[in-house]
Amino acid sequence: MHPIERVINRLRGTPVDRIPYAPLTSLYGARLTSCPLEEYYASPEKYCDGQASVVDLLEPDILFSPFGLVIEAEAFGSTTAYFEKNPPNLRAPAVESYSGIGSLTVPNIDSHPRLMYLRESTRLLSRRYKDRIPVAAICNAPTELPALIMGIENWIDTLLFHPEEARTMIELTSRHFVDFANALLADGATCIITPASFSNPMIITHRIARDVLVPTLRECYARVKGPIVFHHGGARLLPFLALLHDLPNVVGFVLDPRDSFSDARGVMGGGPAIMGNLNGTLLVKSTPATIAGRCRRILEDRRDDAKFIFTTSNADIPYDTPVEHLTIIRDTVQNFGLT
Repeated sequence: MHPIERVINRLRGTPVDRIPYAPLTSLYGARLTSCPLEEYYASPEKYCDGQASVVDLLEPDILFSPFGLVIEAEAFGSTTAYFEKNPPNLRAPAVESYSGIGSLTVPNIDSHPRLMYLRESTRLLSRRYKDRIPVAAICNAPTELPALIMGIENWIDTLLFHPEEARTMIELTSRHFVDFANALLADGATCIITPASFSNPMIITHRIARDVLVPTLRECYARVKGPIVFHHGGARLLPFLALLHDLPNVVGFVLDPRDSFSDARGVMGGGPAIMGNLNGTLLVKSTPATIAGRCRRILEDRRDDAKFIFTTSNADIPYDTPVEHLTIIRDTVQNFGLT
């Protein structure tokens, strides 16, 4: 069974030969090819070469486009900092208060170089692994991108005290999200993954999440012409799941490592797939034996869940993670019997 068949069957709840798995190795391809990160996050060809090395080593069932959330914000004028062993991070937001929102414009998804890097990386992966390995394209949710355009504190201040300006910002990022997500799907992405930690009552008030952010997601997701996976983005998802589980076009949720699979399934019923919840960011500090034990516990817990996909949670698997820490995940999942 090819990975794409395995994943699609799992999303439908139909039989598979084994549980599909997908470690978040967007960054790790740079290590495997010894590619400097400024080059890796600028050249679609270098990124694709890195992911080809991931395929050769780990045989994942899903590949990811660059997990560089700030790259998308660069198209709005934010600037980024590059590091030797970490993905690019926000250096300075495009605007520093609600008063600057009116100066922003929606970037051209067909010409802006940073958006074209993300799109071309998706195209190259899709062409190389067409009809064999699904490609998940990363795209900021419209409710998350403002935090990268104006900074988290300024976005919270805008949401709480400047509702008109907040509405203007959300209209702007919503237009971008729908166009960009649909462009990535047209470029060959199998699905869109939207990390969304900010749209969470644990970070923002429940009222704003319920009355402003979730309706925005509902409206925008309905206009996306393909499946969406909702990623916890670093925050616990379970307390928020009741507001999210029936969003349009959402076929799965990646849970935080602290979230309970059983509790999440209790909220969602048998609808969307659930994914996670091995903490990928901690693999570098662990041991193969500990990792294998954690993987087996997750697999046993979800043995009878026909819509479970084994993925790592949180951000990219760290650059310095020993190779054997990842191959033990591969071996544990591939050798786990469903019968």
